[in-house]
Amino acid sequence: MTTQHTPGPWHTTRDGFSTVYVEARIGGGWIQEVAACGPTEKGSDQQEANARLISAAPELLEAIKPFAAMLADHHKDVPDYQQIFGINRNSFSVGDLRRAVSAIAKATGSQP
Repeated sequence: MTTQHTPGPWHTTRDGFSTVYVEARIGGGWIQEVAACGPTEKGSDQQEANARLISAAPELLEAIKPFAAMLADHHKDVPDYQQIFGINRNSFSVGDLRRAVSAIAKATGSQP
């Protein structure tokens, strides 16, 4: 499966009071805006949390693939995980778990 989204890592940048941007560096160091998180009814903390969650999306996607492949192996009604996820079920490792914890920490703003 070919990735069609802008490759990670993505990061957040606040622009004044009104917007937190989610950005990615692309070829040649150019910065591409991936998303813009405007003001929310619960204020800047919620706005920052939204941006963190979006910015962690590429890492979260990659982190969940080995776990999904491992679980799919136990359910015969799930389509071919190797084709869907692009990984082998035997590729799961402790490093995968560490990447998952790190991605969740980035998304939630907590320490792993």
